[in-house]
Amino acid sequence: MLEIKDVFKSFGEKEVLCGTSLIADGETVALMGESGSGKTTVLRILAGLEKADGGAVNVTGKTAVAFAEPRLFEGVRVIENVTCVMPRENGKTNNEKRARELLNSLLLGGAEHMYPRELSSGMAARVSLARALAYGAENILLDEPLRALDEGTKEAVIDVLRRELKGKSALMITHDGGDAYALGARKFLLADGKISEK
Repeated sequence: MLEIKDVFKSFGEKEVLCGTSLIADGETVALMGESGSGKTTVLRILAGLEKADGGAVNVTGKTAVAFAEPRLFEGVRVIENVTCVMPRENGKTNNEKRARELLNSLLLGGAEHMYPRELSSGMAARVSLARALAYGAENILLDEPLRALDEGTKEAVIDVLRRELKGKSALMITHDGGDAYALGARKFLLADGKISEK
């Protein structure tokens, strides 16, 4: 479960969230809003990277995050960037098999032995997404996972997300209502520090 209830958050004099509430319990929700409205702040609070000034935060189970910036480990290849978050008890062979399945489904089958510096920005973003999905978390936080993808690649990524997010609690930040619709996500709008369902 991912939940914030009556959450307040300010940065200096700027109040970003003022009594904001949102819940995702076994479903995907899409959080929309203008740039600077506080969407990423909500994600960072749920990820435990920011502390709310007031209100309640309830996150049960493991949580994985795919940030807008890929944040890959530069010194290791793509395959190791994905497997590094996976449970060791699964064994190296099983983890690599699962990682390859994710990479292939995200149209990255030829990239597993590349280093992050050799990837385009779109490829790096998809590796970051594969790593978040590989973690096996009950909760998934996604910051603009479909941004700047061509239509063919976007369709493939949406298919993967539909499959991988089923039954999980997921929050996706997006500017595109069409992407939210394609994922079957409930849509919410963050404006003036408050969240409302669209």
